[in-house]
Amino acid sequence: METTSSVFGFTSKGEQVDCIRLTHESGIVAEVLTYGATLRAVWVPTEKGMVQVCLGYETLQEYEAGEDYRGAIVGRCAGRIAGGKFSLNGKEYQLSQNQSGNHLHGGMEGFDRKIWDAEITPHSVVLSRTSPAGEEGYPGEVKIRVAYSFLQDGGLSIQFDAVAEQDTILSLTHHGYWNLAGEESQQGAEQLFSTPAECFAAIQPDGIPTGELCKTEGSPFDFASPAVLKERLAQVHAQLAAGSGFDHTFIVPGAGMREMCRLYSPESGITLRVEATLPGIHLYTGNFLQPPHCAIALEPQFIPDAPHHPAFPSVQLPGHGHWRHQIVYHFDI
Repeated sequence: METTSSVFGFTSKGEQVDCIRLTHESGIVAEVLTYGATLRAVWVPTEKGMVQVCLGYETLQEYEAGEDYRGAIVGRCAGRIAGGKFSLNGKEYQLSQNQSGNHLHGGMEGFDRKIWDAEITPHSVVLSRTSPAGEEGYPGEVKIRVAYSFLQDGGLSIQFDAVAEQDTILSLTHHGYWNLAGEESQQGAEQLFSTPAECFAAIQPDGIPTGELCKTEGSPFDFASPAVLKERLAQVHAQLAAGSGFDHTFIVPGAGMREMCRLYSPESGITLRVEATLPGIHLYTGNFLQPPHCAIALEPQFIPDAPHHPAFPSVQLPGHGHWRHQIVYHFDI
């Protein structure tokens, strides 16, 4: 494996942003930015040539102007928190409200907007930052490390390690958008999706979970067998209407590292297998991208709004406790 670094650009505040390129022996190439710890691009070698499968921008100005969390690490908490409020140890905290009165993906200036420190080794890039106490309303300081590296078999690993100075909540994810036919195809919904999940978290029209975990069987949310997303989006279902398409977390059985889902492009022949140690996979069909459904977001994560739903896996992180999780993207031809 080889790693190289170059200057990607400068923010509107004059901060330098670097681009680190990781190259695997198989020919797979990934680019990571210090802005938002963002996975900017992934090139996968095929018989027809290299295919860029991860949606990204070409300039830093586009990332600063963008509002779709494209390829970024999001936090402190992925997804929505109703009213931006939660209680911890008997105290109520008010987070920033950056979407319709709710808190989304860490707030006004979440981790996706931050410049991360980068430590480059021959085999990885480790991005780190310290989130100070009170940032976006969250209690306690949290130190975060995110390591991008290629595994021996060519899988792209994202390893998270965070530690809190006091009790807080934390739920990180990688917000990658995928079009395995190539980012220029803009036909993301033509891909086939599958997941072993047997239930999903129902949502209100504002995207906040209702607290109900619904069975997937017999519904458009049943992806036990691969299905074309475009065909499922065309079906009539109250939850598809609530999300303007898929914008739901599927709960994957089991614990530890396991397969979350698969995405397949008939056009390129590439299959993306997503493995993770997290409770579920959030499927967002790019309903508000331009054009809609040009790429598909797959976000391994905890269920959003968990602080308001005791039945959901907890996102509480005790003081001096470590938050360790891993996501691995496998690209099969």
